[in-house]
Amino acid sequence: MPSLYGAVKSKTGELLQESMDYCKGALQSVSRSFALTIPLVEENILAPIMVGYLEARILDTFEDDIGKREISLEERIHSMNLLMEVLESPSSSSAKEKAKELVDSADEMVANPQYRDLVKNMERVLTVHDSFDDRTKECMVRWLKEMNFGMQKFLKQEVYSFKDLNEYCYYVAGTPSGFLTELIRTRSKDLSIEASQILRDNERDFGLFLQKVNIIRDFREDILDNEKIFWPGFLFEKYDLTPPDLLLKEHEEKTMKMLDAMLDNACQHIEPVKSYLNAIPDEYAGFRAGAAVNFAMGVGTLETMRNNNEVFFGEKPVKITHAARDNILSDPLGFVSD
Repeated sequence: MPSLYGAVKSKTGELLQESMDYCKGALQSVSRSFALTIPLVEENILAPIMVGYLEARILDTFEDDIGKREISLEERIHSMNLLMEVLESPSSSSAKEKAKELVDSADEMVANPQYRDLVKNMERVLTVHDSFDDRTKECMVRWLKEMNFGMQKFLKQEVYSFKDLNEYCYYVAGTPSGFLTELIRTRSKDLSIEASQILRDNERDFGLFLQKVNIIRDFREDILDNEKIFWPGFLFEKYDLTPPDLLLKEHEEKTMKMLDAMLDNACQHIEPVKSYLNAIPDEYAGFRAGAAVNFAMGVGTLETMRNNNEVFFGEKPVKITHAARDNILSDPLGFVSD
């Protein structure tokens, strides 16, 4: 007969594995692009990156999902803060009660079925989270707290300038880049002082670049879905247009000038991101390859959107061709070194 300790240890291992399997499946459901590249990363950082992404996705869901009814600002902020309280002490009895409150609210607060399923299975994500060492958990929660602060700031504040856009993109995408970079910098055994500084200097650019690509590409879809628009307000003032006006053919000349301004702003991050990727040590070549895929696809998407009125008048968001995607996947690091 197995010992009580052995039985408990076995069940704990099974629960952790089941939770890990759920997280892998959830990642596939909520982000195809990251589901494609995260499995490339090294084993010792794969689980923290995967769980960190899913937790950020839950936070972002409470911040901006439209819900099955109108969700007040106060409700959103309450749920976001509640999530952070859970993540800071996931093993406490109060955390379980708070997590249950969030899970119970999912049916009304979360319209997207994939995101709703993720919220409802938060306990599985927390099980994997709680298995990490204290240093990893502290790092993850610290960056998520920064994200939470910034998201709440821009729930109350509009993006008016490119400076505002940079700040917003930092909070929603630059903070995950900061978390990823800290994992690399603190775990690497072969990272020079110079390379470490390059990573720190350019970690924001990686997140800002990818977020800006999404903001530009998804403009039409966001308008049609009544989502919040993050193109700077001064551009609409400059060309005397409202966001829905950009979907009207009669304003195409002004619309394309605004598109150029947005693309030029995003392109400022390309060289810093190349420096960032090339500074990643060879012991994390898998992470570098995955990040390079996302970066190369972003650059390809920007190129596809240049002088392309389909951004505003097409039926679907502009994407790179399958051939271009396959070319990137075959040699992502070659693209970065060019």
